[in-house]
Amino acid sequence: MQVLADKPGKLVLHPGWVAFAALALALPMGALLFRQTAAPDLPLLGDLPSFSLVAEDGKPFRKDDLLGRVWIADFVFTSCADACPRLQAKMKKLQDRLIPAEQGGNIGLLSISVDPERDTPEKLRQYAVTFGARPSLWRSLTGDQREVERTVVRGFHTAMAKVPREDVDPRLAAFDIMHGERLVLVDRMGRIRGYYDADDRDRLLRDARSLTVGGRG
Repeated sequence: MQVLADKPGKLVLHPGWVAFAALALALPMGALLFRQTAAPDLPLLGDLPSFSLVAEDGKPFRKDDLLGRVWIADFVFTSCADACPRLQAKMKKLQDRLIPAEQGGNIGLLSISVDPERDTPEKLRQYAVTFGARPSLWRSLTGDQREVERTVVRGFHTAMAKVPREDVDPRLAAFDIMHGERLVLVDRMGRIRGYYDADDRDRLLRDARSLTVGGRG
């Protein structure tokens, strides 16, 4: 006797299985959304004031030139023999780690001279070449002494000061320049979002990328 198989009918799922499947899918999605919303935003540490400085190419550079791009800034001077070359070398390592989209305009590097009376735009340009700075990506600024001090101290909240040297004749007016060595992260609206040790490149780049177009900040 030949037994004919029943024709396949519609698949009917028990309501319990439907609820289980929905819950199983919802859990990982919910966890992902929770991680995104629960991730702490970078703090707002202050707005940069308007400023007017001069770039390494001799052209004016103002706050408006920062807007629309995330910036990582340091503070150096060309006659510095120890801390500044180390800082610039670490900035070069940051430059080397930027992907093409970031090099194309999402992230920029900024070096501001704390010795503007001696650091002319041409000196800064030569200094930048020494460390392999890409002109469109890594900018260097100088300007009027008072304007630089106002921008660095009141704007970036970074220390800078001339300190007379005690080991030379005071009539020679010799001095050292003290300045902060932390890197400053600035968002696309010209707001300070963090201060970093120059060796903390992984965290700095992660935070900088979070502030670019499509980032969370």
